[in-house]
Amino acid sequence: MRIVVLALVSFGLCFGSACAVHAAVSPGSGPDTVLYNGKVISVNDEFDIHQAIAIRGDSILAVGSDDEMLQLANASTRVVDLAQHAVIPGLIDNHVHLINNAVAFHQGVGVALVDSIEEMVARIGDKVKATPPGEIVFTSSGWLPSQLKEQRVPTRFDLDPVSPNHPVVVLGGHSLYLNSYALEKAGITRDTPSPPGGTIVKDPDTGEPTGMLVENASSLAARIVSSSNTETWKIFGAGAASAQEKLDALRAAQRKLNAAGITSIREPGLSPDDMRVYQKLRDDGELSLRVSMSLSLSPYESQEVLIGQLRTWGVSTGFGDEFLRLDGVGEFGIDGGFEGGLMSEPYENSPGNEEAGDYYGLQRIPTEKYQGVMQAMSELGWRSTSHIVGDRGLDIALDAYEAADRVASITSRRWVIEHGHYTRPDQFERIRELGLVISTQFHPYMAAQNMVHYWGESRANQAMRLRDWLDAGIVVGGGSDWTLLPANPFWMLYFWVTRESRLGGVTGYDQRITREEALQVMTRNNAYITFEEDIKGSLEPGKLADLVVLSDDYLTVPEADIREITPLLVLLDGNIVFDAGVPSVDGARRAMQP
Repeated sequence: MRIVVLALVSFGLCFGSACAVHAAVSPGSGPDTVLYNGKVISVNDEFDIHQAIAIRGDSILAVGSDDEMLQLANASTRVVDLAQHAVIPGLIDNHVHLINNAVAFHQGVGVALVDSIEEMVARIGDKVKATPPGEIVFTSSGWLPSQLKEQRVPTRFDLDPVSPNHPVVVLGGHSLYLNSYALEKAGITRDTPSPPGGTIVKDPDTGEPTGMLVENASSLAARIVSSSNTETWKIFGAGAASAQEKLDALRAAQRKLNAAGITSIREPGLSPDDMRVYQKLRDDGELSLRVSMSLSLSPYESQEVLIGQLRTWGVSTGFGDEFLRLDGVGEFGIDGGFEGGLMSEPYENSPGNEEAGDYYGLQRIPTEKYQGVMQAMSELGWRSTSHIVGDRGLDIALDAYEAADRVASITSRRWVIEHGHYTRPDQFERIRELGLVISTQFHPYMAAQNMVHYWGESRANQAMRLRDWLDAGIVVGGGSDWTLLPANPFWMLYFWVTRESRLGGVTGYDQRITREEALQVMTRNNAYITFEEDIKGSLEPGKLADLVVLSDDYLTVPEADIREITPLLVLLDGNIVFDAGVPSVDGARRAMQP
């Protein structure tokens, strides 16, 4: 694969397909490839539809009618018949923990789509049999109690029968589930107090820990490997693998994302060592995704240590190129997930021992420390992309962002609200005035039932309120944040258009957006979040030739069929990175082989 730094060409302003060829070519500089007889959905300002697209090198030369594009071709141009298939820009997942998920699937036990605790435990048991006694067995995350026949989370007593001689750690989104061996290794007993910002769930009758550790309590699992002050992902997942194992896992994982139509991602929190794994793929010409990486900071370190870490970097947000770049400081999380998002009103149900009426969620980072780190980021040129779930968590974050803005203006630096599950309309103006963007995901599609259980139906229906945000003039990008590998981007588009959840039932019907808006959320808006709207996110002259040929027309298929759309061909830099082998594009495949 060629990896070339793009030199943008100014083509001037034009509207409609008729002026596409006005992005004129000089003699002898025709396209390498012309794709014609299709439906090219540009996702430009006017959302123009074209028949054909011309590519030269790694970028789009022109778009327009079949006749216009074919006239640009010369003797060396590959001419590709799209056989009436629709084409969209390469999709961008704005929040995917790819390296961690890749390792979890590569080395752990895949349980994301199991339908019962019984099946989960059976899979764990199979892994235990192949693992030497005393070694850790861990799972992927991504499962939910609402998908399980038992309608609950696993306990130590479910896990113990298959793992008497192994520590077992079941990963949840923001919780861990340990067997008795792991609890003992971690030194967690009925007398162990819950740490600030976390909960050790204990049986209400016996007082014994059930094995469930929520948010900051998950850090106690570090004791299993005699570590401390360490985030969970550094132990289970990417932290459990060697550099070579991470490379192998990433090679396989990026092919799966390409097959889903994804050509760019944001990695929302990486250690420097894991950044080097991506750099290795980049240097070896094996990277088939554009990756915008955020630096992870541990919430357990002191403010002084954290600011010192930021000062030692000679680079900050924006460093890199169109294949690998530094996004900011990722997921320095003010609060938790479904069980721990910090709310201004109490929960309907608590995840542990608290009475629901007294439980408002968990604040993972003290306010003063959080504000101090935000101000240091602003001073040092870093961008914050904080994990924020609940509306009270957002109040704290907005106060800190405004304080950071007083240190050095952030209004043009596109600081990020990562997630924004539950927000209030009175917060929208503050978001807009600070120039913030919202990086949202499709959590309600996968987990609406969990939201209803913890937050109640009213708050659950207002989760991820894309309609309101877009109407308020806020830029919103979309992605997955799920440990399915890959998380299907057409499920995301389907959810935002219909608000229908995976396990049945509509959540937040008034928050539906149009198909055009949803596609823009997954392309142009995500490019905007990484300051790359001038080079990708739409099919326009001068932009990178990242595109997806679809099995069905996204704009016209019945709504229910959106989630069934599959990519047939995926191009990155004008080169094929995925080929479904479908007969209807045989001609395109043959024409585009190097």
